[in-house]
Amino acid sequence: MARLKVVHMNLPPISPEMARQQLGALDAELVVAECTTGEEVVAAAADADAIVGAALGRLMTPDVLAQLPRCRIVSLWSGSTDYLNVDAFTERGICVCFGADACTDEVADHGMALMLAGARRLFALERMVRDEPTWTDHDHIVAASLPMPRLSTITVGSIGFGRAGAALAARCRGFGMRFLAHDPYIAPELGEHLGVELTTKERLLAESDFIHLYVPMKEDTQRIIGSAELRQMQPTAWLVNSSSRASVIDEDALNEALVSGRLAGAALDNLGTRPDEPGWRNPLLELPNVILTPHVSHVSSQSYAAMQERVCADVVSFFSGVWPALLANPAVKDRVVLA
Repeated sequence: MARLKVVHMNLPPISPEMARQQLGALDAELVVAECTTGEEVVAAAADADAIVGAALGRLMTPDVLAQLPRCRIVSLWSGSTDYLNVDAFTERGICVCFGADACTDEVADHGMALMLAGARRLFALERMVRDEPTWTDHDHIVAASLPMPRLSTITVGSIGFGRAGAALAARCRGFGMRFLAHDPYIAPELGEHLGVELTTKERLLAESDFIHLYVPMKEDTQRIIGSAELRQMQPTAWLVNSSSRASVIDEDALNEALVSGRLAGAALDNLGTRPDEPGWRNPLLELPNVILTPHVSHVSSQSYAAMQERVCADVVSFFSGVWPALLANPAVKDRVVLA
């Protein structure tokens, strides 16, 4: 039997030496490649049995996959596979797996941190201290801090209720917060078990003080929050996105709602860009009632280590006859026979 070949593609956080160590059980040849085009992917992996990689969404087209005849598994350093043409992999009999659960705690923690910062007005208060460090009149500081809810009185809503949404709900329970969720794919019994009430999106929008988004990037989730949804929210409410792509929000509508006072604030870990418009600056950057972080909700020293282990361990498991835990294309099981 020919020796397995694994291509280590576009993975700067994972040193090839550590990958070789983790893939040691396979005695596989490991080839390191940095690819920015489909042609470079083919040149590096035409005879590869497996690819562990990142930043492959626009590169792994059906034409490219057709030129990888030996490839049986692509293990992705990624929290989702929304950006992939998963059906194309299935048609070629290629298993696609990913490591979203390696950073569930981090994503939920970040969502919680953004919400607490908004609820306690941390950034607005921090600016007050910088602007008036002597606090000559504390009464006006207190007045400017309000309204500020007691945390145990907050109703939290989650549109989408997967791993990260459930982890957020567990954190909110410790603060005594009420938790609503909307997810047509989740059984109501699961919500009851977690102390969460599954309900309609309309009710969630109307009753929640902080609305979190935990939805995948799909055609039916593009701009899932737009003008109509923002009008249903309370004027004291905040929109929080620590997980989903920026495209799930109509940012023009959000900007208008924040400027007009129809919405109290937003806390976002993803911000839309317009690469085709040089010099364009997102207007949300200018608003004092917006908290922004640079797509880091998944990051911690532990999550990176866990993701590193995961992308390699799934390849080892696959060639040892065990399906990966997070399989993006389960239909591939009808086409592939494990060792």
